[in-house]
Amino acid sequence: MKNRADENPIQTTASEETVFKAKGLKKVYEMGEVKVHALRGVDLELYSGEIIVLLGPSGSGKSTLLNILGGLDTATEGYVEYRGKDITKATEKELTDYRRYHVGFVFQFYNLIPSLTALENVSVVTEIAKNPMKPEDALSIVGLGERLGHFPSQLSGGEQQRIAIARAIAKNPEVLLCDEPTGALDSSNRNSGA
Repeated sequence: MKNRADENPIQTTASEETVFKAKGLKKVYEMGEVKVHALRGVDLELYSGEIIVLLGPSGSGKSTLLNILGGLDTATEGYVEYRGKDITKATEKELTDYRRYHVGFVFQFYNLIPSLTALENVSVVTEIAKNPMKPEDALSIVGLGERLGHFPSQLSGGEQQRIAIARAIAKNPEVLLCDEPTGALDSSNRNSGA
């Protein structure tokens, strides 16, 4: 097997352990008589330690692919394996456990709970994770350590997005799936690692 580092000398693979393997992934949404083909036969292998960026125009299936990899959506055809286990055949309970214990999500539209403070929005996931970091620590990492008691409506779009990032990393997930995670951040926060 050819190492990805051979193809691009700048990119290195931390491990040859396959985290995700997908074959023939197709997703068709039916809207009345119209069929929208979001994915048309995606094949991929992603390895431990890799950082992968999906680029493409709006409507090209990036979010659909992330949702299928994360167990939030199902493929119309094909399969996805996570560390050798076929998640396309998983039960609802198995998918819930997979999302809860293995995957962190940063959603494009944040998905914050408006009636909860920044700290409470992060605590929602740390209370169900196996080995979480403290919510306060996660919020400090993204530069919101002083905004713990603020509600989403009291924060800018960029600050709300940083809460979403803190919520995802606070679980200490094995995999972090991010859908446009820096879209609402200003350039200083976008480049800071937050």
